[in-house]
Amino acid sequence: MKLRRTALLVAGLVLAASAARAETLRVESDLKPFADKVMSTTVNSGLKAGFAVMRPYLVIPEAELQNVLVRSIAQREETAARYGKTIGFEYVGRKKLGDSLVRLTYIEKTERQALPWMFHFYQTRNGWVLSSFLWNDRASELFNMAN
Repeated sequence: MKLRRTALLVAGLVLAASAARAETLRVESDLKPFADKVMSTTVNSGLKAGFAVMRPYLVIPEAELQNVLVRSIAQREETAARYGKTIGFEYVGRKKLGDSLVRLTYIEKTERQALPWMFHFYQTRNGWVLSSFLWNDRASELFNMAN
């Protein structure tokens, strides 16, 4: 299971390495409403629907995104008994580096565990793209991150 988590994390982080063309969010103030929509859709309609909301803004080929989705769904099925059902989400922080990088952090609330989600945005000449995202079950690591 640890290997799968590591693979999922790596897959999420590699999203930025892709050369695929993504749509952009026009201004920085669009980032949080967009991430809120991803989280809301994920909580209410599942991972597949949440990934579909992200799709147009991700810098990643479709095949790679589908691979990450399949692994995410499999991991969720493995951990469902441990953590229980998803019951909501909460925005927990934002960090900006320079003028071009923003990370938004959320937790997906389950009955027995918080699942951190991080969205990494990069400002291009044409607007903001979702350069990478990740989720895992290591909520304690959020305390080690500077906001």
